[in-house]
Amino acid sequence: MRTAVLLLALAAAAGAVEPPREWLLLAPIDARGRQPFNPDRVFLRHLLDRDAPPPREGEELGGATWSRAAADGEGAVGGDIAYAYAALESDRDRIVLVRVPGAATLFVNGDAFVGDVYGMGHGGVPVLLRRGTNHLYVRGVRGRFRLQLEAVEEGVHRSDRDVTRPTLGSTAAFVTVNASREPREGHLPLGVRKSVREPSEPVPPRPGEAQRIAFESSIDGSLQEYSVLAPEHEEGAGIVLSLHGAGVDAYDQARSYSRKKDLWIVAPTNRRPFGFDWQDWGRADAYEVLAHALTWTGADPRRVYLTGHSMGGHGTWHLAANDPDRFLAIAPSAGWCSFDTYTGRPPAAREEPWRGADGASLTLDIVDNLAALPTFILLGEKDDNVPLAGARRGGAALRVSGGAPEVHAQAGAGHWWDGGAAPGADCVDWPGIFDLFGRTPPRPAPDALSFVTVDPGVDAVHHWVAVLQPLAYGRPARVRARRAGDTGEVETVNVRRMRVDAEAELFVLDGRPLPAPALTTFLKTDAGWTVASPAAGEKSPERCGPFKRAFANRFVFVYGAGDAEGMARARYEQQVWWYRANGDVEAVDDATFLRDGYAGRNVILFGNASVNRAFARVLPADCPVHVREGAIRAGRRSWAGDDLGCLFVVPRAGDPAALVGVFGATGARGARLGYALLPFVSGVGYPDYVVFGPSVLERGTEAAAAAGWFDHAWRLD
Repeated sequence: MRTAVLLLALAAAAGAVEPPREWLLLAPIDARGRQPFNPDRVFLRHLLDRDAPPPREGEELGGATWSRAAADGEGAVGGDIAYAYAALESDRDRIVLVRVPGAATLFVNGDAFVGDVYGMGHGGVPVLLRRGTNHLYVRGVRGRFRLQLEAVEEGVHRSDRDVTRPTLGSTAAFVTVNASREPREGHLPLGVRKSVREPSEPVPPRPGEAQRIAFESSIDGSLQEYSVLAPEHEEGAGIVLSLHGAGVDAYDQARSYSRKKDLWIVAPTNRRPFGFDWQDWGRADAYEVLAHALTWTGADPRRVYLTGHSMGGHGTWHLAANDPDRFLAIAPSAGWCSFDTYTGRPPAAREEPWRGADGASLTLDIVDNLAALPTFILLGEKDDNVPLAGARRGGAALRVSGGAPEVHAQAGAGHWWDGGAAPGADCVDWPGIFDLFGRTPPRPAPDALSFVTVDPGVDAVHHWVAVLQPLAYGRPARVRARRAGDTGEVETVNVRRMRVDAEAELFVLDGRPLPAPALTTFLKTDAGWTVASPAAGEKSPERCGPFKRAFANRFVFVYGAGDAEGMARARYEQQVWWYRANGDVEAVDDATFLRDGYAGRNVILFGNASVNRAFARVLPADCPVHVREGAIRAGRRSWAGDDLGCLFVVPRAGDPAALVGVFGATGARGARLGYALLPFVSGVGYPDYVVFGPSVLERGTEAAAAAGWFDHAWRLD
């Protein structure tokens, strides 16, 4: 592949590009938060239709007025901003690289491009400026933003920024951009991918220092990394999985510890320093890292402990509550236990089915899982970043559930603090934490257990009981079980199918005795429990919803070859995935997909069956949702119009393991409604299917036309 490093000389050769100096700004008029749809009346008026007129100075919208503001000497614009608009003149069609530090999204003539809301400093995304007036909108401002434009020669270029380069390994990953209007070398027009792998000379660390390890993720095939600090004695050593806080590099997290006698410090990345709050793909990254580290280090898989600071403290609560038997002991430091005890979420996001779609993040709903898990809660008494109330509420709930957490609040300490108590940073390397870990050895599975899962796809197994299907998806499933002598007793709530791995001559299931069968997989019918093997094609922990589950298994984006809006949506989501997940996803048109097949992989479809021929190839014949030009049908309900959108996830036809996720649209306006979605934001859940129209831009999540779950057989009643 021919590539060229982006140099400032290219900008000089192609001519300077000046960003706008004056903007129109609008203060927030719609409440925003972690919910599936946020109201967005600016998008409704000015961006839903590509030919909508731009705002004018003094124009009123939602009680606020568009007002003029000049960028400061550094080109920055700040204030209480919901949207910013500027017109930019160009003397010819030209492609430029754009960076927008401090903002989430830039719209240029209606097309969306990822910004740099966290100020991570990536190399920019290619944007086409047309001859004449170009209309620019900036959305999702975090304090203040800057629009930076850099001229670039047309072609595919490699960036020297955002490189994944481990200190132990022989491969590095680089970002490439397609600064052209045509598909080139596996890139969409104006596309960005972190797909180039090249040999890299490792930089060996000095003995006793942390090092970066690279591995290939099964989520998307991208090159990811984590950091480790080796113990003094490796034989028989265990692992401390340490989760970093927001904006913290995993390498710095590992370096904050002193070397331990017989414990590896393993720090995953959460995909990015901000990433996914250790939820969704952040949680998946932690488990991928743990699996890789156990193999690479040869550590004892029975000796795994979990800790983290700030956002990583939240991750500790989150991972442990959803998988309490994986870790011997846990220690959240300065960690909020759930979104609803930290930043909160709008009321609509806490209602069904949205609550069930994000049930794994509701720590207090599943805190009973932690009752038997040794826990150390560390706080700084003067923490001015994460309110102490969140952690204390988690500790109080844990005590109510029968747990006995140890709690230490350090007098005078803030959020990140250090002192003389530990060789490393006190707020993570605290002696009390490692004292607890040291006196918590491996233990056998208990004979009595209590377990709740809100999503078998997140956690189905607790010691010797596995919840394979709930009766009703989106609701918690509970199991209490006891084995004594030749008898196993199990009580359930909302469990349809389960497996019990216990030797017994008699099982008593919800009060009904069953002789011990050769197969210990049980199904609950109207008549009660019976022995039954799992049915092929039905939902399972390995293949189920909700919608976000489709973004795994090396997923590929597929759009219709003639569908410009579908291609633009795929390009935007591809960029967001790169930015938020340090990821790489291939995006192809339907003709390429039908030719190459992409067997065994999850598929994300854009558009509808009328414009994307891949719909007919990968959706099952009995798919419960149908979307075509002008109409959507879900079960016995239907909707008509060119401005409708939908989401759903179903099994991939002809494949025993893969899924299909659909960003459906009935027309161009319906496709553009997809920019109102937040599929890669943690704390936001979408159930198995959702149908929506433009009213969500006025009233938010409560205006969705339909949303819910398919049953165990992927059917919609």
